[in-house]
Amino acid sequence: MAKGRKGLWLHVLPSLLAVTAALLVGALIIMAIGENPLAAYIAMANGAFGSVAAWADTLQRATPYILGALAFLMAAKAGLFNIGIEGQMYIGGMAAAIIGFSLTHLPAILHLSLALLGAILAGLVWSLIPGWLKVKSGVHEVISTIMLNYVAYAATGYLTVHVFHEPGVVAQTFKIKPSAILPALLPPSKLNTGFLLALAMAFILWLFLFYTPWGYDLRVVGLNLPAARYAGVRSQKVIFGAMLASGAIGGLMGAERILGVYERFIHAFSPGYGFTAIAVALLGQNHPLGIIPAAILFGALESGSSSMSLQVNVPRELGLMLQAVIIVFVAAQSFIKYQLSNPARRGGKNTR
Repeated sequence: MAKGRKGLWLHVLPSLLAVTAALLVGALIIMAIGENPLAAYIAMANGAFGSVAAWADTLQRATPYILGALAFLMAAKAGLFNIGIEGQMYIGGMAAAIIGFSLTHLPAILHLSLALLGAILAGLVWSLIPGWLKVKSGVHEVISTIMLNYVAYAATGYLTVHVFHEPGVVAQTFKIKPSAILPALLPPSKLNTGFLLALAMAFILWLFLFYTPWGYDLRVVGLNLPAARYAGVRSQKVIFGAMLASGAIGGLMGAERILGVYERFIHAFSPGYGFTAIAVALLGQNHPLGIIPAAILFGALESGSSSMSLQVNVPRELGLMLQAVIIVFVAAQSFIKYQLSNPARRGGKNTR
């Protein structure tokens, strides 16, 4: 039991250290511009969690990070680095938008289900390309997925501007029918049932990864590919399936933004959700349940920054800076975990 608690602590502590270090760096910057760090952080916390409306804004901002981090996790557990979540999100979002505004006279439950399913399938098909290249030709997934990001961005931009463009200055598609819009949880906020879908997805993946034989095979392949092959695991099938699952969740991520927040496809709608989600996954220790608080933290930094800039003379960009600093410290987590798990490296004695 004590050993299990120690293992959990070693997983959680590096993330806590990364966040604490980022807050300390932020405090130094705030003091450098002549403001009170404590007052700034209190204002940020109130802006993120001080009311029901603040909570709603924080959670809706956290939703794409939960889904994007889960998408990254599915690939990472199989030893893959899917950096194409952004492109899979764009393709999924476009598919959801087309189904959302083109189909009419359908019951809401059917229309919404078709739009979500279309987004999932679009993301899956888009990830099929790097998955097939990886399995059949050994093409590294980082190269193929990052190149496909540009293709997805350009393709959805063309469809938005030249095919489904709604008249006006903004590059956006026609408005989605009300029957395909994700219901709001706390109107007038943009928090929608996509947040509940994200929580359900995290729980499902937790069960899949740690309580099913397929999840076990996937984790074994990611931890030690030669050993998995020696044990008889069909590693290529597992890798291909993990990439498809990752893309499918990325497509769902795009559907949540389009069907629940923007209610139409807007060209370049993403401020980098897919890339930030990678940092969220790492901060959450690539665990389905650890991703949830990590995503909420990133959502809080975004939602609380506006309130902080209004109450204290600190630029709202500080929230983005804190995200960046957290990412820097997260990148060093492997070294931190290595030091913590080796008593001799800490100057301690190995008592056996």
